[in-house]
Amino acid sequence: MDLEYAPKGHVDMLTPFLFSKQHRSDDEVAEWEAHQAKLSKGYYESPWLSGMVTFSGFVAAFIGSFAVLLIVANLRHGTVWVPYTVIMVALVAGHLCLRAARYQKRRRVRRRNSPGHADADAGSVR
Repeated sequence: MDLEYAPKGHVDMLTPFLFSKQHRSDDEVAEWEAHQAKLSKGYYESPWLSGMVTFSGFVAAFIGSFAVLLIVANLRHGTVWVPYTVIMVALVAGHLCLRAARYQKRRRVRRRNSPGHADADAGSVR
C-alpha cells in the first residue's frame, strides 16, 4: 500500500496565517493566492447576492423538510396538504430565482472581462 503524505510541516487544510513562522517561497505564496482567488471569484463580484442564495438555500432546506413531512402526514385528509405544497413551491422558486440572478450576473461579468469582448461589440449593431 503506497500512501502519499504532505511534506513535513506542510498542512493543506489550514491557511498559511496559522503557520506564519514558516518561511514560504514566493512561488508558494503566489500559488496559494491564485488558488484562493479562484475559490472566491464569484463571491467578490456579488457578495450580497451570494449571501442571499446561501441563506435561501438554508431556509428552503430547513423549512422545506418540515413542509414535506406535513405534506406526507396530511395526504389522507383531503386537500389539507395544498398550503404546505404552496409553501414548498414558493421556497424552491425563490431559491431558484436567486440562483438564476447570480448566474446571469456572473455571466455578464465574465463576458465583460473576456479579452474578445470589445471586438465582438464593435461589429454588432444595437
